Amino acid sequence: MSRRVLFVIRGKLGDTLIAYATVRCYADAFPSDDIWLLTRSNYARLFAKETGMRVIGFSNRIDMLLLLLRLRFTRAFDALLVLWGFGKPIRLIGRLVKARRKIYVDDRYSDLYPEYGDLSPERLQSEPMWRVAQIFEPSLRQPHSLNVPSLAAIRCRPASDIGIAPLADEPRRIMSPQTLSKLLSAIFARHPGAPVKVFINSTDRGASELIAAGLPKNAEFSFFPALSDLLSGFSMLAHLYSTDTGLYHLAASMGIRATVIYGPTQPWKNMMPAQDGSIGIRLSVLGAAHCEEKSCMSPVCIDAAVSAFSGMNSAPLLEGTPAGCPLRAHKIERLSELSQRENTRHQA
Repeated sequence: MSRRVLFVIRGKLGDTLIAYATVRCYADAFPSDDIWLLTRSNYARLFAKETGMRVIGFSNRIDMLLLLLRLRFTRAFDALLVLWGFGKPIRLIGRLVKARRKIYVDDRYSDLYPEYGDLSPERLQSEPMWRVAQIFEPSLRQPHSLNVPSLAAIRCRPASDIGIAPLADEPRRIMSPQTLSKLLSAIFARHPGAPVKVFINSTDRGASELIAAGLPKNAEFSFFPALSDLLSGFSMLAHLYSTDTGLYHLAASMGIRATVIYGPTQPWKNMMPAQDGSIGIRLSVLGAAHCEEKSCMSPVCIDAAVSAFSGMNSAPLLEGTPAGCPLRAHKIERLSELSQRENTRHQA
């Protein structure tokens, strides 16, 4: 008899796609199981055409409550696996879903999820999600790349556009207008004649500054008020240049080549180890460490990395950085040395 399994993912775009890699691996490994995926309605659209599972979305807590109440009148699940999510909605799911086993990432909700993972602090971003599923099914292999086949299928071939995703949800990971200008110069040189699209959600932090600064005539903004607009724009991409943001993970899930400029965060942790066609670039002096200066409003590390990538090795100004900025411990001339993490098995 097939097992009935409910996966839950409640996170931002990047976390959702990373968690989905575990769901995809499970569905491929156990095609006879009755697999359900509960996630935010906006992101449920990303997986609506995926095979081997039923995808159900919720838009708010009331919507979720109604869904959960309907599920209570169905056969109990063999397992409830919360791959990612926090707060009251996760407790609500734990209380209302009927399941023989309830498994969560850690022990914070042990009264409702008596089984949970034991995680090392030095781990891949995708590991907590996989550990949850592995508790239920020990033979499940760890995913090493992002893959949403139904999204990859919407890409135009051959694709011609070059994309840039300069914004993130933290000031310390966004590109300033000056940084974006340097990156554009490098892209024009590397991809002569290619259409260049700068993907901007006008409500994001830093968007107004980029819009006010404008773009050169051979580049244009691509606004995405809805996820469908983003998918439409990404379907035309041959390559994405990005800061560390969920838009990179979407590109990777669609099989788009990507070059990610890292500042405070870690390429080894955030990039799936076998993600074909992905390159992570970071200042060499930062090594593999994570920068803890979350109050940083002036990501010199990103600007210096873009400068070096663009061949503009000007000395960065550190005066506006926090006192604990790790760049302050190094000589200025070292701040133009780049390290690169590259996966080269991509097939065009």
